[in-house]
Amino acid sequence: MARIISPASLVLDAGGTPYAPLYDDVYHSRAGGYAQANEVFMAGNRLPQAWGGRQAFAIVEIGFGLGTNFLATWAAWRADPRRPARLDFVAIELHPFNAADLRGWHARDPEIGPLAAQLAAAWPVLTPGIHRIALEQERVVLTLVLDEAGAALANLRLRADAFYLDGFAPARNPEAWSRPVFHGMARLAAPGATVATYTVARMVADGLTAAGFAVRKAPGFGGKRDMLVGQFAPRYRVRRHEPPPAPHWPERHALVIGAGIAGVAAADSLAARGWRVSLLDSAAGLARGGSGTPAGAVHALLARDDSRLARMTRAAFLYMDRRLAQFAPHQAADWYGACGRVDCAADAYEEAQAGAVIAALGLPPDFVRAIDAAAASELAGTRVARGGYWFARGAWLHAGGYCAAVLAARAGRIRLHAGSGVDGLRREGEHWSACDAAGRVLASAPVAVLAAGVDLATIAGAYGSAQVLPLRLVRGQLTGLPAAACRAPRVLVSGDGYCLPPVAGRMWTGASYGPGDADPAVRVEEQRSNLRRLAQLLPDNDFGALPADCAGHVGFRAVAPDRLPLVGALPDLRAIMPQAVAYKGEQTHALPRHPGLYVSGGMASRGLTWAALAGETLASLIEGEPPPLEADLLDAVDPARFLQRHLRRAGPAE
Repeated sequence: MARIISPASLVLDAGGTPYAPLYDDVYHSRAGGYAQANEVFMAGNRLPQAWGGRQAFAIVEIGFGLGTNFLATWAAWRADPRRPARLDFVAIELHPFNAADLRGWHARDPEIGPLAAQLAAAWPVLTPGIHRIALEQERVVLTLVLDEAGAALANLRLRADAFYLDGFAPARNPEAWSRPVFHGMARLAAPGATVATYTVARMVADGLTAAGFAVRKAPGFGGKRDMLVGQFAPRYRVRRHEPPPAPHWPERHALVIGAGIAGVAAADSLAARGWRVSLLDSAAGLARGGSGTPAGAVHALLARDDSRLARMTRAAFLYMDRRLAQFAPHQAADWYGACGRVDCAADAYEEAQAGAVIAALGLPPDFVRAIDAAAASELAGTRVARGGYWFARGAWLHAGGYCAAVLAARAGRIRLHAGSGVDGLRREGEHWSACDAAGRVLASAPVAVLAAGVDLATIAGAYGSAQVLPLRLVRGQLTGLPAAACRAPRVLVSGDGYCLPPVAGRMWTGASYGPGDADPAVRVEEQRSNLRRLAQLLPDNDFGALPADCAGHVGFRAVAPDRLPLVGALPDLRAIMPQAVAYKGEQTHALPRHPGLYVSGGMASRGLTWAALAGETLASLIEGEPPPLEADLLDAVDPARFLQRHLRRAGPAE
């Protein structure tokens, strides 16, 4: 279960300094927050000098508070002509402020105020987990981790160049200064990574030293005589695995095979980092395969145990929500509708328990709230059979329109090669070559991303055997009714099946689920089945026969056995199998990989929700940046997970 997030409230002490009643401590020195940020945390980590001339620089902060240290660091990055091309700031916070408090507190400062306003405008819904906030044309990236410090550090996979330790005083908040925190830092520290903190408490100095940091006292700030600074320089081995280094590529050019939403999302995230992307697809245009549905749902998922599937889907939904807001402000796009979603409970008991489930998960009302049937019907504008949950940010999306908007926004970085059917891959030196059925090379690059949906395993060939990519095809059929002939909802309604509000004059509902069924023809019986399920959701749409002008659409999904997507680098079978016994006990992420070969697939029926976060995750792995997912979720979607399970089941002789 994820940690329940308790937002902070802006309270000032008698001197006007932000104060936390829960910890009976102030958020920063009474001598000034920005001055403390510059003199303790930046100067203590030798910034900005340490990042000068770097391609990328990553800072981990424990205790985000009002974001003062982040905003001061961002301002210093802006002012530095030798700044790194990308600044990653990973901040861990259990009690975040709301956007209004962030904006209001910093508004008085003429330099920091405008930056705080930008941050507040991008501030996420305060749910547990990781939230990615991209600023400065995606060159300054805040990865906000809402969790307790020790648990968060244990579940991150990144390489940190510097640490800001800015929790409340150790006597007031000992959990933020505990052994799990210090050893979590050591697990993530790059060689020579620096650390700075205002405190000189003996437990902090001893804890950092035991974790491998060489610390010393430095002149303090704001009336304090001393503070601590240090560097990661262990005298003995303190970790099993080194943090992932940034890969080095001969050129920043990638092939993305598949121009559906998964491929376009991967190309989008790479292009945002300055990569040149060749996007190849056998179809004549964008989003013609599994992404070619008339419209679909972008939605979250709840589970009582907050399972990995639920956490992954929540993170992806909120990330896609922010991406859609960037591409389609003010709901002006005809390919997207931010309509909200009613999720009907399966039965009366589940409906009665909806509020308790939300409370147990600690989810805020601006993400989800419980509703009864009357409230659901009022929101939908038509009678809904049962209450359940209301997600105000639910949306419908036409994948083709979204993909076209991405390519327009990244003009010059992404080049679409339509009608370029890729039959297989070849490794040639440091490049991957995509070849057609005759063996002709269509394009080559150091990095290749396979995002070809149901054709993914075929194109991967020997690089992605059934042990690695055990995907199966699942047929799905949608039914489209003329909006004028039905009681269409004005929101997305889901339950056993789903129904969209009118899109281009039709209300779409479905979908059927046919594993292994490759028939592309629309079936009358499946149309009737879709309508029967529609009547169970929206009783006023109970049709005795198929209405006139009833349309159908058939699509095919690629589904993994565990229903989670495959996102990451493909494992190298030729390197692993001769040492299979040795790799049985290895962590999944430590298995050898094909250099530069990645996959984004197995999106099942959630591709519209998952694709953007999957693309951002891939780009982060390719660049060696802090990823937007926790380590256990990275393992849950790792393409090597099925091979690892096979190795662990195999007997010693295998």
